[in-house]
Amino acid sequence: MTKPAAEAKARIVEVFSSMQGEGVRLGERQVFVRFAGCNLRCDYCDEPDAHEPESGEVWDAQSLRSAILALLKDPGGRPHKSVCWTGGEPLLHWEFLSSMADWVRSNGLENYLETNGVLSKALGKVADRMDAVSVDIKLPSAVGVEFWEEHARFLQMVPKGSFVKVILTEASTLEEWAQVLRLMEEVGPHLPLVLQPATPVPSPRKEGEVVRPIPPVRALDFLIKARQRLADVRLVPQWHPVWKMR
Repeated sequence: MTKPAAEAKARIVEVFSSMQGEGVRLGERQVFVRFAGCNLRCDYCDEPDAHEPESGEVWDAQSLRSAILALLKDPGGRPHKSVCWTGGEPLLHWEFLSSMADWVRSNGLENYLETNGVLSKALGKVADRMDAVSVDIKLPSAVGVEFWEEHARFLQMVPKGSFVKVILTEASTLEEWAQVLRLMEEVGPHLPLVLQPATPVPSPRKEGEVVRPIPPVRALDFLIKARQRLADVRLVPQWHPVWKMR
């Protein structure tokens, strides 16, 4: 007799309710599920606790379903719209994510995925279950590696409702920005593009250094250049530090 397949599990750092603080869904109330582990190490990462694959605790689907349902009980009358799958990098856990996404929709919520936009094969396993994907295009000045080809493949697979986010630091260059715009014109002209000045944090990649945001004048220059070539471009700072919320 064939044994049933083991239920998918994943390492999760935290599960909580908050307001979305970035991108085109700024201010939307969501349940956040933060996975452990990431395949990249970006200068501006503000979740160092989620870097390591052994951080957090192992959760099964039933435990997570129970935690989400508990958070959905909202006495304040402000209903949640979606579950935000974040990290770390959620697509490292695509099997677990796939097993949860249908259940999320069955409870009247949307699946909102935050990702570094390089794991296109994993995205292909879950894309039809995602209602929106926030794709963080990585500039080489912030990660030390170029991912233009990986991003191009990824953007061709994202579902309707998705958008591209680029975090800009004082090290971001015009040459990188020109490459972002070429990429968007080629494979993502229909996607909103969000410019997000980095929030100052200690760099996980460069010990002893603090990552600082792009100067306002340069950010506006990047914004103007993008609006000359793309239909939907926005400058949206990260609001969680302002609201003093997770």
